[in-house]
Amino acid sequence: MIATQEILVLLAALSSLTLAAVALARRPRGMLQWSFALGMLGFAVEALLAWPLLSRAETPEDTQRWLQALELSRLVLPVPWLFFVASLAYPQGARAPVGWRVGVLAGTALATAGALATAILPAFEVSPLPAPFYAARLAEAGRMAAIVQILSTVGILAALEVCLRTSRGATRWRIKYLVLGLGGIFLVRFYLLSQLLLFHVLMASYLTTGMATLFVGNLVIGASLARERLQAADLTVSRHLLYRSAVIGVLGVYLLVVGALGWLLNRLGIGEDLFWGSLLFFVTALGLATVLLSENVRWRMKRFIGLNFYRSKYDYRQQWVSFTERLGALLAVDELAPQLLGAVTEAVGTNRGALYLVDARDGRYHLAGVVEVDRAEAVLEPDAALVARFTASPDPVILEPDPGAASHPLLPPGLARTFADGSVAVPLHSRDVLTGFMIVGPERTGAPYGAEDLEFLGTVAEQVAATIVSARLSESLAQSREFEAFHRLTSFVIHDLKNSISSLSLLSENALAHFDDPEFQRDAIKTLSRTVDRMKGLLARLSSAPESALRFQPIDLEGLVREATGPLAGRPRLTLVTSLAPLPPIAGDPDALMRVIQNLLKNAVEAMDGEGTLTVTTSPEDGQVVLSVADTGCGIAEEFLRKSLFAPFRSTKKGGWGIGLYHAKAIVEGHGGRIEVSSKEGEGTTFRLRLPLETSVP
Repeated sequence: MIATQEILVLLAALSSLTLAAVALARRPRGMLQWSFALGMLGFAVEALLAWPLLSRAETPEDTQRWLQALELSRLVLPVPWLFFVASLAYPQGARAPVGWRVGVLAGTALATAGALATAILPAFEVSPLPAPFYAARLAEAGRMAAIVQILSTVGILAALEVCLRTSRGATRWRIKYLVLGLGGIFLVRFYLLSQLLLFHVLMASYLTTGMATLFVGNLVIGASLARERLQAADLTVSRHLLYRSAVIGVLGVYLLVVGALGWLLNRLGIGEDLFWGSLLFFVTALGLATVLLSENVRWRMKRFIGLNFYRSKYDYRQQWVSFTERLGALLAVDELAPQLLGAVTEAVGTNRGALYLVDARDGRYHLAGVVEVDRAEAVLEPDAALVARFTASPDPVILEPDPGAASHPLLPPGLARTFADGSVAVPLHSRDVLTGFMIVGPERTGAPYGAEDLEFLGTVAEQVAATIVSARLSESLAQSREFEAFHRLTSFVIHDLKNSISSLSLLSENALAHFDDPEFQRDAIKTLSRTVDRMKGLLARLSSAPESALRFQPIDLEGLVREATGPLAGRPRLTLVTSLAPLPPIAGDPDALMRVIQNLLKNAVEAMDGEGTLTVTTSPEDGQVVLSVADTGCGIAEEFLRKSLFAPFRSTKKGGWGIGLYHAKAIVEGHGGRIEVSSKEGEGTTFRLRLPLETSVP
């Protein structure tokens, strides 16, 4: 058994010395490398001091001497490792936050005080009988030394856990085995120290177990050094994690204090009544919960962490993510303004704020949002002092009170009563144009705003101004699209109305010559009736945007063509030629197809200036019905025919709307058909409508 103990101790010492040499053999040698080497040297010294205690000590004096030396080395051992974990988290040249430096210095001070106490007072009580070392009882000084070691060990373990969890990618690959090996060593030390405090006895098996785990941990650390040289990880600890850790720490201290009071009462022999003790615990717990849930306390804690543990007071990444998540789904300025103000006041830690935005219609600044403000002017004029200040300069202004003045020089009376006490006014500039301004109250802690606060508010103001401008542009674009949709609808309706008026105009012209003809009278009455129905439909479409879907029913295309061409019959100077073959019924919207036919006929007549030959034919062809409208007019230019014929609001006619053919094409395609056009300038144009025969009625 002794041989095994000696082998384990020597292996632990030798592996520790080897790792220390490897760390110093590679360049560069900075704080990280030196602290690692000193820590490994401390492990080796501890192992070499444990060796004579386990294998050579026979008398009580030798045992006590080696125990004291071993305890001194165990107290000093955490110091270089505290510096190591701080150097591991922050690269060489980077200044660690105040909190990290305070923690390292506090651990060093505790270790030094414990070592001095152990050097003066015995840490263990040993048996007065001569015998090989087996166990020793913990003395009062030893208990304090064990507590110091546990605190230091917990600090090292917590720092190692943070280093591993916050590392990513190549950094985690580089430090993984280093953290696992070193963490395993200190985790076993924590367990053995807790056993020592619990039972007040140091067993020889504790030392043997520690040496065995030290050797195994060194092998894991050696694997890490073999794959990559020792270098810092450059890590960033989450503020949220540190804040949660601080809350847990406060709860732990509270429970420790309560437990210590209970132990003290029992030690002093003071009897504790269960009722009053339980009531006291409940009341104090409620008081602690009230304190921790206080917004002022929580903000003070966050501010302390930001100022003492990090290089900057604000977590800019978290603030950016918070702003994006909070405002991403909002588009209207009325919804955005209060959310923007709330996000800013939460970020800087104040409970008061007001936001004013300019109205482009009157140039005045209107109150768009408030946070816990009872009195504030609803409108500020463009010549107000604060507006003039921000027009001249884009920098935030700290609103200091002026005891000698009746009112604040920059604020109107309503705002001065709320904000003239160390608040900050921040302009919202977008492309050198003042779109508004924010006023945020003082910090909850009462601390004055500094340069970093003003810089942060200035950066946030740029984002707020850009967000508001984007929201206003979106609102303006939405309104423009609504007007455009309405304009498009009314354009179609007016165009159809023009076609109906043209039919009535042709009818009235022919009525002078053919009014006594009974057949003409019947056709005229039929045309008037259909025109009235179509105009009623147009009014219905105008009052119910968007345009309703096509209403399919069996229709007689030949009958529609005859009705549409009826007003053209007998028109002077116009020769109407029709060749209408019998067609089977097709499925379609009769009103919509009538508008298409009327539009083609009207365009043909206008292209010929009322004089020429208009040829209208219908025929079945390859499972389709074909309607052809040909004129002998001026024709269409090839480029316009190719690029712009069916484009909306493009027309070759003087005063034309340019939507008739666009609308006709949409109707024909809605029936599953298509329009074909052939034209030659100076000779005429032919439109062919191809509609499917097998179109079913929906």
